[in-house]
Amino acid sequence: MKNLISLIFIILLQACDSSTIDLKAIVIANNEKWVNHYNSGNAQGIADLHTADAVVIPPHANFVVGREAIQKMYKDEIQMGKGTLDLKTLEVLHQGNYAYETGLYDIQMTVDQELIQDNGKYIVVWERQNDGQWLCKKDIWNTNLKQP
Repeated sequence: MKNLISLIFIILLQACDSSTIDLKAIVIANNEKWVNHYNSGNAQGIADLHTADAVVIPPHANFVVGREAIQKMYKDEIQMGKGTLDLKTLEVLHQGNYAYETGLYDIQMTVDQELIQDNGKYIVVWERQNDGQWLCKKDIWNTNLKQP
């Protein structure tokens, strides 16, 4: 009986570990979609990766609340100039219906024929939806560049 309980405990621990690995893979896949949408100029695609009531907190700006406002924010940014975004997930923590991602970003944009480069760090809170999909609930990022 003791061996059976030990075996069940080990199986449960392995299941917990594999769900974390799978969730990190899901987050990375979502980030790949995000990057592809951004780099191709698809603001709607980025917005669709957010919950309807998502909150985005860009540097030096007000809260951006809701999928429509998020789409407009990205559309305006994309229209400023051609950009290339890269995201690197460092960690994904999981608790219930939420996942907490920390990572690094790197972006290059050409605005009025001038190359602008930025890099920094971010935290995203992902929320599992009723259909099992993971969408961005909260997003905040900070630049590593000094203010002029």
